[in-house]
Amino acid sequence: MRLVAVSIVKNEADIIEPFVRHTLARVDHHFIFDHDSTDGTRQILHALQAEGLALTLFTDKALGNLQQIRSNYLTKLAADTQQADWIFPLDADEILIGPNRADLEKILSGLAADRPASLPLLNYCPTEADDSTQTNPVLRLRYCQSQASRTKKIIIPRALALNPAVSAGKGSHALYRENQALPDQPMPEAFHLAHLALRSPQHQILRVVLAELQKLSRGRSHAGLDEHYRLGFQLLAEDPALFFATIYQPIHTLRLRPIVYQGTPPRYDQLAQGWGRLARALLPFLDKLATSHGRLLDLSADAKNESADDAPVISELPAKDVPFQHFADSKEAFTGFDPLNGWGPLEGPVPEAFLPPFHWGYAPATQLSISANQAQSMQLIADALTYSANQTVHIELNGTPVCSHSFGRINQKERLTALLNLRVGPNQLTFYYTQALITPQDPRQLAVIFLGLRLLAPIA
Repeated sequence: MRLVAVSIVKNEADIIEPFVRHTLARVDHHFIFDHDSTDGTRQILHALQAEGLALTLFTDKALGNLQQIRSNYLTKLAADTQQADWIFPLDADEILIGPNRADLEKILSGLAADRPASLPLLNYCPTEADDSTQTNPVLRLRYCQSQASRTKKIIIPRALALNPAVSAGKGSHALYRENQALPDQPMPEAFHLAHLALRSPQHQILRVVLAELQKLSRGRSHAGLDEHYRLGFQLLAEDPALFFATIYQPIHTLRLRPIVYQGTPPRYDQLAQGWGRLARALLPFLDKLATSHGRLLDLSADAKNESADDAPVISELPAKDVPFQHFADSKEAFTGFDPLNGWGPLEGPVPEAFLPPFHWGYAPATQLSISANQAQSMQLIADALTYSANQTVHIELNGTPVCSHSFGRINQKERLTALLNLRVGPNQLTFYYTQALITPQDPRQLAVIFLGLRLLAPIA
């Protein structure tokens, strides 16, 4: 039986070498497409190829996010030129786990050749207990989430790989014939993918900054594949301490399950470690971005009409209504009220979503009680985001409209502020939502995520 892996990679220098060496301990050949990496990934791949590893490298000059088109191309090429019986589409952070090659072949030989197989993902998380001197992330990350992810990756049989009417969908999580998803055959529990998406602070910064800047530079800030990076980008820009606090998971929430690394020892890890990798990856992209912006500015009417002799208009900065505050824990972030209805329990942190501790607001409305010993005015401050497009929140105090807020973008943290004129005794604050998200995995009517909600005395 011949097994081939196919991968699309970009800026994965910290893991690419152990990924390739480990994967080639289970498959016969590896096709890898490098999408313009600048952090040393390509140099490491060439070095591995020069060693004589069964590795074929690809690239192209397209600028767009065409990952699945490239992956499907390599899948069919593997079946055609490598005579692959099964093709494994793997990301660089997906480590194939299972007893041994013989057992893997035995399982695959017993499966139907007209349906894909599937492997569940088990997410690994960095912790404060990790050995910082271990440069191989496959060995450094030893703690995983207690349950496998609902996400799975397919393994594609030869017959379907060669069928022009069949292709894998985004992320290779399912195989489609035209628009119809084909049923998959789950592999036994012993076979899975260790998912190492969260590996280090440096890698988190790199993936968040590049993904968000690439998205914005394409001119379509409200569409695309990278919506889930927006909050991480904001936290990094506004409150780096809070960003880094979301990276490490408490050990008591995880399971100790070290990965058995099957590859030969890495030889090129000096190219992949530390903050230098971050600079190598980011600066070439930022150079291109700034150069492109400069050319556009040179062509703009404002630049042509601007004179060096024009005196600038200097004005005083107005005082901010709400001072910046960093809240060390959730007790400080949620103060001044008691929940009545439509308020979820404290959840998080959720590293893969860059979420610090938070509360859900449930549709159709969240009702809170505010007690006041005397009639007074208070400043409401709510830091919130939504996963529902076109979400609008209408805020009322004791049945009287106070303000409304429409979210401009999914997964973007926005600040809702309002002056509340409280009466003596209990006051009812209500958030009404126009949209809700309901999934098969979570039947709650999820409307808005609150990262902070508090009442402050207004600045005099």
